[in-house]
Amino acid sequence: MMDIYELVRGPLAGVALTLFVLGCLYRIVVLLYTGNKEPVPDASGRTGNAVRSILHGLLPFGSTYMRKQPLLTVVSFIFHLCVIILPVFLLAHIVLWYESWGIQWRSLPDFLADFMTLWVIVACIYFIFRRLLRTEVKQVTRPIDFGWLIIIMLTFLTGFLAYHQWGPYRPILILHIFSSEILLVVLPFSKLGHMLFFAFSRACMGAEFGKHMQAGDY
Repeated sequence: MMDIYELVRGPLAGVALTLFVLGCLYRIVVLLYTGNKEPVPDASGRTGNAVRSILHGLLPFGSTYMRKQPLLTVVSFIFHLCVIILPVFLLAHIVLWYESWGIQWRSLPDFLADFMTLWVIVACIYFIFRRLLRTEVKQVTRPIDFGWLIIIMLTFLTGFLAYHQWGPYRPILILHIFSSEILLVVLPFSKLGHMLFFAFSRACMGAEFGKHMQAGDY
């Protein structure tokens, strides 16, 4: 009989990865469709505005809003880098890819991976308290917003504990894998998807509204 570890490591992982890929494809198709359903009288201008919007979004303090919120900008910018880069270049994950598919690439040094993991955890705590304490943020916060942050924090915390083998290893590893799979499934369909579809959404925004906005407003 299949135990819980084999279940989350095998069938559930396959289902989560399939839903993640299909969800991403669906969101990309929707974004491309909604971004191109209007007539395009000036294609070159729209393209330039789209590229400019993406670049301003990628640069720290590239927009007016970022400059008004320096702490949030720094915490959020590094947080997004860590969430995207760490799962791809973590040694333990690369080993799993090699065991499953026979491919591998260079991993992050352990000290850097630890720093990035702890940054994500602390950043999640910061975002939670910000949503609880800042009036303007609290007004637009829903309970599910805390849920997304807790899932991310749980995924990285259990991964950190499992990698260093602190605490009961197998239960923590199972919880890490399961929370990662939940994260994969909800990513394309939730607010968290902005990390994946940033370029598409910024390009659509820039193409549609770029001519009405100053460079610092993107």
